[in-house]
Amino acid sequence: MFVLVVIIVLIVVISMLKRKAEAKYKELEAEVLRELGFFGWDVISYYDEYVTVKSRQALEKYDDIKFFKENREKLAKAERVIKRKSEVETILKGFLAENGYKSNSQYRRLEKRIIAVLGNVGAYRIRVRYISSAGNNLGEKTIAVNQFSIKKFEKDPSLLMGKGEYNKFLKEQLKEALGLKHHEYYESVNKVIDFANENRDSLVVKGSQEQLDSLIAQLFDRTVNSIKKIKSIDSEEWKLIGDFISHLKDEIEKIVSKNQRILEYYDSPDFLKIKETCEVLMSTQREFNEYISEKVQSISQLFGTRVVRNETINDDEYEYIRPYKKTITPFTAEVSAAVFASAENNPLEYVVKNFYPNKKIYPEQIQKLQLLVEELETLREAKQIIENYKVEYQQYLGDVPTYIMEEDEAGFYSRLGFANIDESVLTVEYKFSYTSGGGMAQRSFTVPMTEETIIELINVLESKLTASAFAKEQRTLMTKKLREFIKNRDHFTCCNCGNSTHVEPNLLLEIDHIIPVAKGGCTVEENLQTLCWKCNRSKSSKIIG
Repeated sequence: MFVLVVIIVLIVVISMLKRKAEAKYKELEAEVLRELGFFGWDVISYYDEYVTVKSRQALEKYDDIKFFKENREKLAKAERVIKRKSEVETILKGFLAENGYKSNSQYRRLEKRIIAVLGNVGAYRIRVRYISSAGNNLGEKTIAVNQFSIKKFEKDPSLLMGKGEYNKFLKEQLKEALGLKHHEYYESVNKVIDFANENRDSLVVKGSQEQLDSLIAQLFDRTVNSIKKIKSIDSEEWKLIGDFISHLKDEIEKIVSKNQRILEYYDSPDFLKIKETCEVLMSTQREFNEYISEKVQSISQLFGTRVVRNETINDDEYEYIRPYKKTITPFTAEVSAAVFASAENNPLEYVVKNFYPNKKIYPEQIQKLQLLVEELETLREAKQIIENYKVEYQQYLGDVPTYIMEEDEAGFYSRLGFANIDESVLTVEYKFSYTSGGGMAQRSFTVPMTEETIIELINVLESKLTASAFAKEQRTLMTKKLREFIKNRDHFTCCNCGNSTHVEPNLLLEIDHIIPVAKGGCTVEENLQTLCWKCNRSKSSKIIG
């Protein structure tokens, strides 16, 4: 009896100890789960998907590719599950490596539980079972999908495609690769355009901006439109276009470099010394140079409508190519192909249509054109006088680098204070330009305003006046022959101050209307006199007599 009582007591004590140990374990487990941020140990499962097949052959052939082919949407889920399992693994391994519970009597049990959970990490698992029609489980296998497998499918989506879908995928891949190739070359073109846009305004050497404009026009003509037309990523045309872009880039860099080298000289002590010397010498000629510069600047005001605007050479509907901005030459008309052809056959008529659209101001414009004939001839004479002055200054110029005189002679003398009469000023012209929609065809022609052409233009304008207006405007033109006659008649002497070319060989003489044209004076011998440039400048619209 005593033994039985002892046994019962032992059973009770053991049971109480087990309950106490279980309570301590539950307490430890709850505390650790809170610390880990888990609601329970089922935070991740061993199997993530379940699939049933109907034959042993299907079971043997079943793999991750077949699963994701049939369940494409679960690829993203698999990646999320793998990521979550990896996070749990990191947390649990970190806890096992270092925690404050290792002295707890229940820790070993907790450790085993955590190790069991770690057995679920490492993969997204698919359980595939072969179930007979009678419901018997005749075989099964586990497919483990890891992060490497997921990346394999992401890198090569064709693994999960059918034949038709794969062919479509290949076409899209080729299209995408071709598009990337297009944009790669477009970007190469854009870099050249950006460089040109950044440096265009700083080009000082005569003709540099025109050279740059020409190179950019070639860039558009021979690259942009050609890039659009290439339909194969391995076409030999890519290299040809790449080489051409590289060639144009080098040419543009040469132009910019040449200009920068010249600008650096103008900032150098050597040039500043020459400029200081010439400042003293120029004092007696400064007024003359200013007078000629004013005449040069006023030439364009004697024409019809000025067309000066920034033009985008390329019209790119997809805006792949950045625009290149250039300033069109004054008196340029951008016209259609039909108008261009007609203008070539009858240029002066179309000069009138495009640049003299307002018939009411024809009388005023005729007077300006008559004055233009005189002004251009004066500038030609002034140009020779300036050249004579330059010769006189040679002894004061010192050692000017050869490249300056070869590449920017006009700019050099202009910075010293000499008036610059460029040939383009003495050969004013109207320009007609046609550019096709795609930019492939570009044509232009000019109508130079020689003395003969200006007289023809005046006649065209007069022919469009009414009879009364024509009679009022009819007057003799100042021809070169008439100018020389008046100077000879007046012995190449200013009729106001008496100065002459006999006393001052470089004296600029002009033919003046005694009664100004603006006040009704005509271009006839008795209304003309020879004045030196100083007296003509001071006269303005006053009558000297």
